[in-house]
Amino acid sequence: MKNISEMPFCEAMMYVRKKNKDCSSRSKLAARTHIESWSIASFERGESLPTRKQLAAICKELNSPQLREVGEKEIEYARTHPDVKICYADNTTCWKCHKPMKTVYGLIDGCSIPPDAFSDGMIKVCADKGVILEERRSGTTGETHLVNVCEHCGAFLGEFYLHDLWYGETETIQVEDVSDFIPDKEEIDEDSKS
Repeated sequence: MKNISEMPFCEAMMYVRKKNKDCSSRSKLAARTHIESWSIASFERGESLPTRKQLAAICKELNSPQLREVGEKEIEYARTHPDVKICYADNTTCWKCHKPMKTVYGLIDGCSIPPDAFSDGMIKVCADKGVILEERRSGTTGETHLVNVCEHCGAFLGEFYLHDLWYGETETIQVEDVSDFIPDKEEIDEDSKS
């Protein structure tokens, strides 16, 4: 038997599952854990990690405390090392004056965030790139948000329209200081219970 503590979680999970005759296929493990088989496939391909609740169910069915240790270690690493990026475009067409404007949105582990959720460091990077971010009142929500503003006419691009920017970036900037985006362990544990 291989030492799974030296394997990445995805490989260790597949190895342990295949050695377990009651859960040798993804569909069998899915049926026993009540986790979708596509999720199990995603875990085994290394595309995502299970929640702590899912990990507990998987390791219980596979009878593997060692797999749980490997999974816990990777889940904790992912929590404390989120992948944060600024997606910058210097050629977004302003909806009002039709001139090019500089715009940004963010990504945390592949999920988009608006400038409203940016850290101070991210806002500084955007200012250095010439992006104008200002607090503006939304006609849709009635709330004030940090938004992309056109340097030519002053019109702003609200959060609702950020999806129009996806994949139109001309540069992706990796954010090094991710401390503002690390969730509390207690928050993660509470999410796993629900």
